[in-house]
Amino acid sequence: MSVSSANPLPPKPNLVRAFRGDLRAASPLHPLELALVLIVSTHLVFLPWAIGSRMPWAQVVSLCFGVVALLVALWPRRYRGELAPEGNFTLHAWPRLLRFPLFWIGLVFLVYVLTQALNPAWERVSTPQVWYIQSIAHVEWLPSSVAAPFERMNAWRMLVIWTGVWTAACAIWTGFTRRSAVKAVLNTLIINGSVLALLGVLQKVTGATKFFWLVASPAATFHSTFVYKNHAGAYLNIIFALALGLAAWNHVRGLRRLERSTPAPVYLFAAILCGVCVFMSGSRASMLLLGGFILAGGLIYLVWRSRQGSSGGSPATSIIVATLAVGFIALAATYLNLQTSIDQIRNVFGNDRVASIESRIQARDATWELFRDDPITGWGAGSFRHAFPLHQQNYPDIYRPFGSVMFWDHAHNDYLQILAEVGILGVIPLLLTLGWFFRRLLRSGALTQPAFLLITLGLGLTLAHSWVDFPLSNAAIVTTFGLSWILLVRWTELERSRG
Repeated sequence: MSVSSANPLPPKPNLVRAFRGDLRAASPLHPLELALVLIVSTHLVFLPWAIGSRMPWAQVVSLCFGVVALLVALWPRRYRGELAPEGNFTLHAWPRLLRFPLFWIGLVFLVYVLTQALNPAWERVSTPQVWYIQSIAHVEWLPSSVAAPFERMNAWRMLVIWTGVWTAACAIWTGFTRRSAVKAVLNTLIINGSVLALLGVLQKVTGATKFFWLVASPAATFHSTFVYKNHAGAYLNIIFALALGLAAWNHVRGLRRLERSTPAPVYLFAAILCGVCVFMSGSRASMLLLGGFILAGGLIYLVWRSRQGSSGGSPATSIIVATLAVGFIALAATYLNLQTSIDQIRNVFGNDRVASIESRIQARDATWELFRDDPITGWGAGSFRHAFPLHQQNYPDIYRPFGSVMFWDHAHNDYLQILAEVGILGVIPLLLTLGWFFRRLLRSGALTQPAFLLITLGLGLTLAHSWVDFPLSNAAIVTTFGLSWILLVRWTELERSRG
């Protein structure tokens, strides 16, 4: 960031230090930063309530939120009066944006996808009876795609989704200068996720067959506000991790400050509510991953307690909290019939394997063949559902399992689908992005702190889930997932700057 003084005299030596948070912890947020917090929070709240943002209109709205957020983040901020106790100055955020590696990595990736969109090598042709794709003239040495209707998915629509994530991420990194801004967005996510979880529980208890008991769902597998139960489970797993991380952060800070009470139990209750909803969703992958995460979280807590000794708080308090949490889950299991969900998990290792898992294995093999057709540049973002039948027909069990053609919109493996769509060249920026996140967390020492480690592991659940399903193909999940990483890294850096 660039800081310029409004006074004719040189700025005081501690002006920049004050802006970074060392001396102005009590000062309020700048109105533009507060506006940015509201825009980002509204964006993240909107995504799941727009029926998981699976429709084109919701994805366009998400893009608009991201663009507006970035414009607000880059607008020069003038600090005066109580906002600048060490002297007036103007903050220019664009230098920080230009130094942000993900700005350039994301820009390269989006230009790559734009090239695919502008250079279609195939087009989808529809008749009243059938549809098919046929080759068309294109520049052969450039990345290409499949020309198809926007509402049916194409490279332009994927460009809208990914640009929305990129602009919002750049806005957070550039415009959030205070830890309170990051925490405000995280708190909004947790509150919104808890309401969604409560809605999902009530739907199950009442046997609802429609969204909000009023709106018909396009699929019988809906849960909360998501059409697909696995997407509901994956989204709520992210919220669970954020709530548990904030519970741990408040607990540790309370011990250091010798506070008699903290908000930690409130966050823990929100995590439990989201966890109960996940187990009621019927998403077997989400349930298994969440169960593993809970065990890992318990292990992290035991290791942390053993290292802290007497400074880790009263063992009696920990036992009471753990007992209450287990009691709440047991009560939910009794009255909300979680045994059904447990039986669904058991089916993964039983006879249901043939019907559910084997078909996905064949889909994975067919997707790998699709990737091998054009391994360098891929078929084009958003092209999977149009090109997949070319190889799906080689596997009768997933092509005509009931006598009629089965259409696959997703490969049920995000990694292979992305690889088939954007090729090796397109995957490189995505790997660099993920590597940057982990490198930044390691450099800041965040992974040695329980709260940040729990959130990192929780976000890893989405990455693990993506191997057996397609959560990252959902706009609400991929945006919340990507912005959660940015919020986490920004939080760790602002935490370190405060000492």
